[in-house]
Amino acid sequence: MKQRIHYLKNITVLSSAAPGAKEDAAVTALAGAPTAEGKPQPADEGILYIASPDTDLKALAERGVPFVVYVDTLYYSGSTFFDGAKYVLEGEGAFDPEDFDPEELEKIYRRLKKIPWDILETDRCVIKETSADDLDEFYRIYADPDITRFTEDLMERSEEEKYTDNYRDLIYEIYGHGIWTVVKKDTGEIIGRAGLDERAGFDTPELGFVIGKPRQNQGYAYEVCSAILAWAAENDIHEIMSLTEKENAKAVNLLKKLGFSEGNPVSIGTSEYVRFDFAVK
Repeated sequence: MKQRIHYLKNITVLSSAAPGAKEDAAVTALAGAPTAEGKPQPADEGILYIASPDTDLKALAERGVPFVVYVDTLYYSGSTFFDGAKYVLEGEGAFDPEDFDPEELEKIYRRLKKIPWDILETDRCVIKETSADDLDEFYRIYADPDITRFTEDLMERSEEEKYTDNYRDLIYEIYGHGIWTVVKKDTGEIIGRAGLDERAGFDTPELGFVIGKPRQNQGYAYEVCSAILAWAAENDIHEIMSLTEKENAKAVNLLKKLGFSEGNPVSIGTSEYVRFDFAVK
């Protein structure tokens, strides 16, 4: 999916150094003068920096500079591990942005700057990665006791913020999916959450979904979950499960409508669930 707003405005190649030399001067110049607190100035917003393997990558990472390492395969044959770098691009000769998908560069920049990705669109909704900015609306949705009857409640605010931040690093970045935020396209209203989570003790992604009470019974859950299943097929996910209480009639009916098959009961702690399975085609 193309990102609705493009945060990446420019790509800047750090000044080259002789092979084997550290680009300390380039790193120092990039950081700028220190602030009153003694911390380096942040790099210009909207710029993705391209560094060579000989750059002081650790210094760039410590200063919060959004960068990728570009490896010229015509002459560089060193280690593929670069301390401080999260992304490495390869090509022949000097770096040329025309050789790379601009949407992928946008996604790399967003990840480095901790800006949520847009995942997919439906007719009425946008599904995007969750950020701490979404929490106010989540607390509003979860305040309804009908929501938390079958869904685990949110934690205390500071803990939920920490969890949300860690979720990006431990789930989104590692697995490439997770539970996302559902936004009503025409109004920008956050109406719920849905996605493919990783439940401890299971090796199959789990479909999860919560639609706020004001937007229930309007087809949003089916619309969003159908799109997520289609997204899974496009991203080489072959099996999906979902656990729900037998008493949760709405969830059971939705899963069956989506094409899930009912399996055996599952016990987790003191709770009993029914497992539903879906073979992605």
